[in-house]
Amino acid sequence: MQWRTSYTGRLKQTAPDSLNTYIFHINPYDFIFIGTVFIGLLFIFLLAFIKRTDRIANRFLSLALSVVVLRLIWLLGIEMQLQAYFRYWSRVPFQFSLALGPLIFFYALKKTKPEYKFGWKAWLHFSPLLLELGAFALQIRESISTRSATYETFAFRQWNPVVLILAIISVITYIVLSCRVINNFHRQLMPYVSRKSRYVLRWLNHLLMGFGAIYLLWLPFIIADYFYQSATLSVDYPFYLLPVIIMIWISVAALLTTADAIPEVDTPIAKPSPSADLMQKGAWLKNAIECGKLYEDAELTLNSLAEKLDIHHHE
Repeated sequence: MQWRTSYTGRLKQTAPDSLNTYIFHINPYDFIFIGTVFIGLLFIFLLAFIKRTDRIANRFLSLALSVVVLRLIWLLGIEMQLQAYFRYWSRVPFQFSLALGPLIFFYALKKTKPEYKFGWKAWLHFSPLLLELGAFALQIRESISTRSATYETFAFRQWNPVVLILAIISVITYIVLSCRVINNFHRQLMPYVSRKSRYVLRWLNHLLMGFGAIYLLWLPFIIADYFYQSATLSVDYPFYLLPVIIMIWISVAALLTTADAIPEVDTPIAKPSPSADLMQKGAWLKNAIECGKLYEDAELTLNSLAEKLDIHHHE
């Protein structure tokens, strides 16, 4: 019998290769995964290429959807035992989990502040992704030396749970920041729009909270599996599938919501502070009017005031 490891290193028994030559191992979960992947790929394309005024924001959402869809494709490849047919497929990078949180945050930020410019400092939010790519490089190195799949290596069993835990913490943190950005946007809208339009992005706030709740529930399973390795892979199926479904839901709502439906908040321009010379002249003028009781003259005009003060009316 041949043995392979699941996503955190648990052994899972499979049939001999001689019996697997022309058979893909597909269970009911896999059909759901395949359908979800195709729908996800469709919305990735739509978000990336449909021309709208909020196209840049939608491209961040497209990348976020790509992250969760690629992770589902990776899981699908393991469950269908693609290693028996495409030996090196596991060396293709499918997981970019540490980029998911920042992508969601920049989508919310660009959605509420279209004028925001994505500068070089914003790239620092994606620097933890280097850790995930470094761990994957170690898996490829060991995979080459042992001629096994990357998810069957010791480097995978050692680093994958750590990366997953960091990714969950990252997603939850950035979702909190995203909800704060959305709530601040709603607060700024209060003086300018009607009550009905005041909470135009409430749907996004609620869906992001649901997305974060799924990751929060996933965390105990990852920790328990890392220390005890007692759970089965099927227990984790919902935590791979539900984030994709919610992200597709967000994509549908984003495409159905026109950019014009989200009002822009005009930032008030600060008035320049008066110079010391102007303040001194203003104080003198006020004192002159009060001492001479010039305000009692009902027919006082700018020219007559200038004559009484013996200054030019421009002054």
